[in-house]
Amino acid sequence: MLTSHHARSQRRLASGLAVRLPFDGANISLGLSWLVLLPLGIWAIATLYVTVLGAFLDQAQTWLVALLIGALLVLSLIVHSLAHVWIARLVGAELPARIPLYAFGDAAQVWPAAASVWQEALIAGAGPFANLLLAGVAYLLWNAQLHPYLNVSMPFLALFNAGLAILNLTPGYPLDGGRLTRALAWGLLGRPAEGPRLARSLGFLVSATLAGWGIFLIAQRVRFGLQTGGANLGAAALLLFALASAPTWRWDRPLPAPGPAGRLISAAGRAGRVLLATIVIVVLLIVASSIVPTDSGLEAPGVALAVESMVQVPPEHAHPSAGSFILTTVIQQTPITIGEWAYARLDPALKIVPPEQIVPSNTTPQQQAQQGFRMLDESETTAVVVGLRLAGYDVPAAGKGAAVDSVLAESPSRGFLQPGDVITGVNGRPVGTTADLIRLIGRQHAGDSVHLQTMRAGAQRELDVPLLPPAAPGGSARLGITVESAGLDYKLPFPVKIVPQKIVGGPSAGLIFTLAVYDALTPGDLTGGRKIAGTGTINLDGAVGPIGGVEQKVAAAENAGATYFLSPAENYAAARSVARRIQVIEVTSAGQAIRFLAGLPAASK
Repeated sequence: MLTSHHARSQRRLASGLAVRLPFDGANISLGLSWLVLLPLGIWAIATLYVTVLGAFLDQAQTWLVALLIGALLVLSLIVHSLAHVWIARLVGAELPARIPLYAFGDAAQVWPAAASVWQEALIAGAGPFANLLLAGVAYLLWNAQLHPYLNVSMPFLALFNAGLAILNLTPGYPLDGGRLTRALAWGLLGRPAEGPRLARSLGFLVSATLAGWGIFLIAQRVRFGLQTGGANLGAAALLLFALASAPTWRWDRPLPAPGPAGRLISAAGRAGRVLLATIVIVVLLIVASSIVPTDSGLEAPGVALAVESMVQVPPEHAHPSAGSFILTTVIQQTPITIGEWAYARLDPALKIVPPEQIVPSNTTPQQQAQQGFRMLDESETTAVVVGLRLAGYDVPAAGKGAAVDSVLAESPSRGFLQPGDVITGVNGRPVGTTADLIRLIGRQHAGDSVHLQTMRAGAQRELDVPLLPPAAPGGSARLGITVESAGLDYKLPFPVKIVPQKIVGGPSAGLIFTLAVYDALTPGDLTGGRKIAGTGTINLDGAVGPIGGVEQKVAAAENAGATYFLSPAENYAAARSVARRIQVIEVTSAGQAIRFLAGLPAASK
């Protein structure tokens, strides 16, 4: 039975304004804070997430997907609470009069203790376990690539549920780890009445630490420091609000007699029991802290994908292949979590980099995503044209140049170039696509000047512009602008299409797309039954251009079991330096790559 204090607290809580959701007899409720939290969350998802991973969506679709994600997140939180309820009913435990729901799940401190320590731990762990299951389902749905909306929604849902499970292991109220702390005080220390007080104190300590970390990040004044610091402060405020607004259940029962496990632990002595409880709490704190955001950046091996299923050609022109061409990617992320930062220190394939190297200070992730999507779209079209040409088909095509999208504040091009200008030549060499521009600028050195041919409002202009140094060591000189394709005029002899999967931007798939198109349209098997990985941009004359993150792409190719890795000449040395089992092959054109592969003997069975 509840104490009179707890009963009065529950009545006060139940009398507050809230939307009550009676699920399976459990009174799960959403407080007035959701009137602010839910619209703000959906706005953040639409503007900060969907516009990055779903750059191909229009504005209406962006908000529709954001609403879908918001609804799925609330459903995930309800499932989290219902998991506690279902297990509590299964073991015959008492339910709270009301279960207030927050953005991290329900407030753990409102739950009465179960009949035993093991039941208490089982009920507390049910919520995080349910979220891990939801994260797995979301990953499987994303992996199946069933629909563009799901492809954008499911990664967020998977990360949210995985993060929710880890967060709730924090050993303090109002999180489920607070109930685990209560169980530790009961089972290890033999002092169940002190468990709620210990869990409450740890909850305040965790909130204060999060707030302090948030202030520290803001004080660093680095890229995204304000956002990461604000996220930590917001999390601390939410936990404190839930801790203060929801009543804490107090022990109201006679002290239970220790069972066999309790007697065994008692024999170890009080000091040993205190040490064991401390170790468990510290481990839970370390695990939970792994999802706390920092202000660093990360480059890591991404997915390695067979591209044959992405290339669509008419059946009468298709030729099957026993092997596969592997598209490799690199994950570039900022901000990252403490767990990612720690793991990157242990794995040489991962690299911690300044956040400005991932997202330059004068651009936004959304602008970068839009540019990456346009580059991917252009590389698909160019790969189709070049692949058809190499297969012997006549495909008239001409690029219209690289259109300036924006000019960086520190760029020497500022004042010479402006958005809307179209670059058609570099040092007398024609520029038909953005890949052409990247390749020609990449051959220059920091401090050099380049002679540009441009078009503005129909008028041709020529100018000399100094270059910026590389954004990162080992990189190429830069104009300091962002560009997109000015368009491509072409005519295909029959429909050929590339439908990319699990990638959302960037031009580096051009070479592999080209080889896959060629292989699909010609007799025989260019792969020789092998897995052939590679990277590089492609332009209309078949030339292969440099890319970024080649070290991580080589690691991804090795993990996928590829035999050869085709590398642009500019990236060859870096690729060779990290290769362990895979053989790196330098290529300057798609034609050269085809000749190399055609000269290999068939792979042994």
